[in-house]
Amino acid sequence: MGGKSTMAALLVILAANLLQSTYGRTYTVGDSTGWGIPANNNDDFYDDWADNKDFLVGDVLVFNFTNGQHNVVEVTEAGYDACNAANPVSTVSTGPARITLNRTGEYYFICGIPGHCSAGQKLNVEVRNGNTTGGVTPSTPVTPTTTTYTVGDSTGWRVPTNNDDFYEDWADNKHFVVGDVLVFNFTTGQHNVAEVTEDAYDDCNTANAISTLTTGPARITLNKTGDHYFICSVPGHCSAGQKLKVEVRTGNTTGGVAPSPPVTPSTTTFTVGDSTGWRVPTNDDFYEDWADHKHFVVGDVLVFNFTTGQHNVAEVTEDGYDDCNAANAISTLTTGPARITLNRTGDHYFICSIPGHCSAGQKLKVEVRNGNRTSTSPTPGTPSAAAPGTSSSPGTNSASSHVATLSLVFFMSIAMTLFC
Repeated sequence: MGGKSTMAALLVILAANLLQSTYGRTYTVGDSTGWGIPANNNDDFYDDWADNKDFLVGDVLVFNFTNGQHNVVEVTEAGYDACNAANPVSTVSTGPARITLNRTGEYYFICGIPGHCSAGQKLNVEVRNGNTTGGVTPSTPVTPTTTTYTVGDSTGWRVPTNNDDFYEDWADNKHFVVGDVLVFNFTTGQHNVAEVTEDAYDDCNTANAISTLTTGPARITLNKTGDHYFICSVPGHCSAGQKLKVEVRTGNTTGGVAPSPPVTPSTTTFTVGDSTGWRVPTNDDFYEDWADHKHFVVGDVLVFNFTTGQHNVAEVTEDGYDDCNAANAISTLTTGPARITLNRTGDHYFICSIPGHCSAGQKLKVEVRNGNRTSTSPTPGTPSAAAPGTSSSPGTNSASSHVATLSLVFFMSIAMTLFC
């Protein structure tokens, strides 16, 4: 009996590990030490921390640090080697910072506070595509290759000189696919990036922008197929040529034969509160009732419709949600309508941080799963979005989730037999 129990326990552990490998893992950088200058002049501390870890597309890095004392700057390899944050890929200055590893290859992170990187506050991780449980790797992966593009290359995002077709020419002959990232390099306060409709693009009108990013450099993941339209909403800039249109396709950029049965998960755009939008409800359970019986999966998008200046959307921790406390918000969007992509599994917590609004019921919790939505239809009137390229590679999640689920059932069945 003892041998059977031991074998059953091992099978349960194996099944749990297999299931975990199909969902993005969350790593706390430096573990309990967090993200800071390593002690005792140990400038290899973060190298040692990353050693022997297998980072996969969809995994999340959490950098725990005190606001104002540190930050997280993603840089190029050259910037990493030289501890130079002059031309960052992105900068996050609010801790804790969550960064999703959404492509394969090398990532380079440093602290941009002078002297911190050279003292060892820097991290290099290598990200692979696949699972961490071993086994046979398919010889012809069906996941698309994604690319990060710097809009305008060395020119960046600005009013072009004597050429209002500059960004059109830049985009010409480029092949954008779902999951690619556009980096808009601009000086905060001088420019911005507004995603707009085709009509607004033609008219240089940002009155009803889909989203607006005001802090540069801005990173935008192309998470649906079709045409995307971007302009600078500073008066006169768009009409002078600071506008960009890109056409996004599904698939890879290397040619060849695409797999005939697409395995990308089906994702949906939900308008929070439907026609009511995001506001102080007349019933403090309103948003809880709205989310009830909905099935949210990685890649789904929440649209919060609200009047700018009257409300906002702050993503917070569970404690912040329970206490209606946005003091250490993960992120805050102040311009409506706000679009938030659910890029990891687990619980997400959102509140309005305007005093009194959250305690009056303007708060939302959603549970996000990984995999296809096969049985429940989205809320009527919510359009279906294309497969995203945010937190995990399209083409792997659905298939691997089914394999993991079947494997879990198999292992658990054997375990139960041995126990009985």
